[in-house]
Amino acid sequence: MPQSSALSQRGQFRAMYMGLKNQHALEHTPVILCEGDSWFSTPLAMNLLDWIVSPAPEDEARGVPQFGKGGLFFRVERSGDQAAPQTDHPKRSMFTRDNVDDLIGWFTRYRFDAVLLSAGGNDFVDTWLHDALAGRRGLSASQAFDVIVATGRYEQVREAYAFFVEAFHQARPDVPIIAHTYDYPRRIGGAAELGLRNLGAAALLKKSVGPWIGPNIETVIDGGIDAWREFTRHLIDGFVERVLEPVKRNPTFGGMFDYVDLRGQLTDDAQWNDEMHPTEAGFHQLAGVFRAKLISRLPLAKR
Repeated sequence: MPQSSALSQRGQFRAMYMGLKNQHALEHTPVILCEGDSWFSTPLAMNLLDWIVSPAPEDEARGVPQFGKGGLFFRVERSGDQAAPQTDHPKRSMFTRDNVDDLIGWFTRYRFDAVLLSAGGNDFVDTWLHDALAGRRGLSASQAFDVIVATGRYEQVREAYAFFVEAFHQARPDVPIIAHTYDYPRRIGGAAELGLRNLGAAALLKKSVGPWIGPNIETVIDGGIDAWREFTRHLIDGFVERVLEPVKRNPTFGGMFDYVDLRGQLTDDAQWNDEMHPTEAGFHQLAGVFRAKLISRLPLAKR
């Protein structure tokens, strides 16, 4: 079975697409547009999208369903990007009008079969989380979550999601748009492990990556690691209940927006590289869940 192709250079994507079209191979080859954050782009290891694009040899040997005769993935994801617009770093927001208009141009020019999204995790951590909880002390996990809800952040992210989905749905109503939840973090306060194994020579130039959660809650939420994990579970459940579910249930989108529920899959600390990113093996496990959803939404001829 041919390997899939993942291209972020637009000229390369155009050339590959036209080559498949000239060979009449598009009839069986899924063409996927991917926009997202570090779960699609982290260089620390094979990430969630890497495993979908390039299945493990043991998966192929066991006959795990892949994508027709390979697949063509147009990848524009970038680590650190957020869903909601930002005033201080507007270019780091995925769902701005400029970025959406740019992607819609490609989306309408070429025949895509699905859109994959990974967005929202960065909107609730790091500097934003620090500012949201500034001055608070002695809170329980539930009380801290109530503070987050009161900021209106979930509404901001939901509106950004709806803006993106509506634009793509209006452009091509027959194309499914698939997002995902995040799994529940375990290594709260843990920075990413950087080394030649997962970053290559780039590891020599980086000092650290993260943490993005622990330092912002450890003096705010009482109860230690168990309470901190409870708080992050609240954050992720809130993202599902207040962002993904309302967008999925919106009748305007005709059932074409869906998400993959990845919660509760990785329950061992060893499956996490840091606070927010699974290990390569962890992403591999999650990719199997995501892949099944994606395949089920593809046209029959391309499954």
